[in-house]
Amino acid sequence: MIRLWRRLRLSPAAPGYLLLLLGIIVNILVQGPDFFTSYNFNSLLAVNAPLVLAAIAQTVVVLTGGIDLSIGSNMTLVNTVAIALTNQGHWPVGLSWAVALAAATLVGTGNGLMVAYLRIPPLLATFASMSVVGGLALWIWPKPGGMVPREIYTTYGAAIMGIPVAGWIIIAVALLWLLISRRRVGIYLRAVGGRERSAYASGINTAAVKFFAYTFCGFITGVAGLCLTALTASGDPKIGQMFGLNSVAAVILGGSSLAGGWGSIGGSIAGALFLGLINNIVFFLFRNYVSHVQSLTSVASFYQQLLANLIVILGLASAALTQRGGALGGLGRRRRGGRTQHV
Repeated sequence: MIRLWRRLRLSPAAPGYLLLLLGIIVNILVQGPDFFTSYNFNSLLAVNAPLVLAAIAQTVVVLTGGIDLSIGSNMTLVNTVAIALTNQGHWPVGLSWAVALAAATLVGTGNGLMVAYLRIPPLLATFASMSVVGGLALWIWPKPGGMVPREIYTTYGAAIMGIPVAGWIIIAVALLWLLISRRRVGIYLRAVGGRERSAYASGINTAAVKFFAYTFCGFITGVAGLCLTALTASGDPKIGQMFGLNSVAAVILGGSSLAGGWGSIGGSIAGALFLGLINNIVFFLFRNYVSHVQSLTSVASFYQQLLANLIVILGLASAALTQRGGALGGLGRRRRGGRTQHV
């Protein structure tokens, strides 16, 4: 047990796991026994799977010291392409969704080209990409509407062997990342994010590593966009607006460093689920306690959002302090180690 605790403290995902545990405890206190129902778990995973996948995608580029602000617009593009091809072009659903996934991967490839080979700073490159892709999505499907076949959204909300389909999708993407992280390119991702010049000096093709990271990020973003389409069962040119910044928040809550080289997919998943639990907590708090106050009924949604955002800010602050403490602790250990060797 002590060994497990020590390993957890040294893990980059420690802040994310602790925040997720805190979110679960508060949810149980607010929601009571209803929290443990299979319907509740299924609903939580189905609703939050797009954000969880977006956080995984964001983590891949953050590990290299980059960032992708276009994730939200890219998810919107997937949604509008899939809906437009199915409803207007009358394409088969499978082919339409495959094209939408390819489009998201292509956007990631474009980001990778700009960042890795044109050497445009990631913040500027992905901000420009966000605007272009968002405009393209609006041109493809200008207003909300369209439909997804019933079989798709009912399957997405169902469970297989007791595990929600959304959970299986998250597991599949996480296993794909685990497979990649055990290979050479996975090690290179952290090396480039940690010390890019040292990585380059040791023979690593840093541009190719960054290009891979953004392309892979685009692919996972495409999966997230398809999950969002299955969840909403319709098209909307503004559906993914919040996912870009929320994915960054989930990555920070999960303990990853925006400077690169330090982070984990597990922590980002925990950070994204923590964000989902916060919305759940605030919803039940207002439903059980505040809805009885007549003067607050008309502005309840505003206060819900305000309270949720304040809790997220507290979570981000605690995650930042935890990272800072970990970094200082690591520095202290290295210094002590240095003296010992020197003596």
